[in-house]
Amino acid sequence: MGKRIRIRFLYTRYPHWCSRSGFMQITRHLGGRFYPILDGAADEGSDLPKCLAGLERWLRKRVAGGSMPWYKVNDFLAELRALPGSMGGRYDVIHFLDGEHSGRYLPRLLRRLSWLRPHMVASFHQPHDLARTLIDPETVRRFDHVTVFSPSQVALFREWLPAERIHLIPHGIDTSFFHPPYTRHRGNNMRCVTVGHWLRDWSVMRGVACAFLDDPRVQFDVVTSRETGLEGLGNVVHHRSIPDAELAELYRKADVLLLPLTESTANNALLEGMASGLPVISTALAGTCFHVGRAPCVLAPVGDTKAYIDAVSALQNDPDRRLEMGKEARRRAEELCWVNVARRFAALYEGMARGESGGEISQRMQKLLSDGEA
Repeated sequence: MGKRIRIRFLYTRYPHWCSRSGFMQITRHLGGRFYPILDGAADEGSDLPKCLAGLERWLRKRVAGGSMPWYKVNDFLAELRALPGSMGGRYDVIHFLDGEHSGRYLPRLLRRLSWLRPHMVASFHQPHDLARTLIDPETVRRFDHVTVFSPSQVALFREWLPAERIHLIPHGIDTSFFHPPYTRHRGNNMRCVTVGHWLRDWSVMRGVACAFLDDPRVQFDVVTSRETGLEGLGNVVHHRSIPDAELAELYRKADVLLLPLTESTANNALLEGMASGLPVISTALAGTCFHVGRAPCVLAPVGDTKAYIDAVSALQNDPDRRLEMGKEARRRAEELCWVNVARRFAALYEGMARGESGGEISQRMQKLLSDGEA
């Protein structure tokens, strides 16, 4: 099999995520060719003990924020922990899984050690307009490669990097954990589920829920720890901090994934709902279209409440169409299972470890596409 490629993953720990959700799931599916080394930084608070609160305050003033507003003390500490192995030749590749708040200092230092340093890649998640306010172009230029999740991100990164160093790779989903029920009913009673809080359009959600207040056949399940503006509506059930198994079961009990967004690149809830065999009603955005692929769905214009209401009404009255859309959504999710997506990243890691050019790496990925993978 040859030498295993040693990869140091730096990622962010989000407490509200399901343990089977999020981009770090890729580390579970790389196979025997790779040796992953994980280092997670909490997105809130500090990993430093309370007795070092003074040091934390000092670090916050000197290393956090600035040209990367989301960069925190914990992100700095994760880079610091990776420094000895990076300089000692223990890693072949370092992958910064959350590029908007990672990799601020370590790549700058390692660029000066070109004869020894590991190859470096960062993945960026946020929509282009928001990303401009979060990303330091000089930091981006220090990465050997970057990966993005939506075609809408590519143009932004081409301002800072050659096209061959930018790779569009879809997000993945755990299709064994998130899966359809054995049977789904065909009646006109319909449960719509929405999950998460980031870049959700709660104004649209409230408009839709209010439109069906007098129809007891349509109910809404909302899974989020944030305020939504839907509180007090009789047809809305809120779920907070539910166990992972309960979340998966909630998807299986639903009839439709209703996911109004203001922007998106990749979306955990979208893929979870698709993997659970749910028809999708969401927003017509580049990232949504990219991940839905050819699966039939309803994608409404941003903020068009009436379009969402019409879509919910149409699917309520056409259970056969709901079932067929759900089956196709599941098929698309299977194309985006983590095993398939991990193969794309494996091609990137292997190419980087071998010193291949970006063009050669892209050809390797294109071969995977021609072979019918994600």
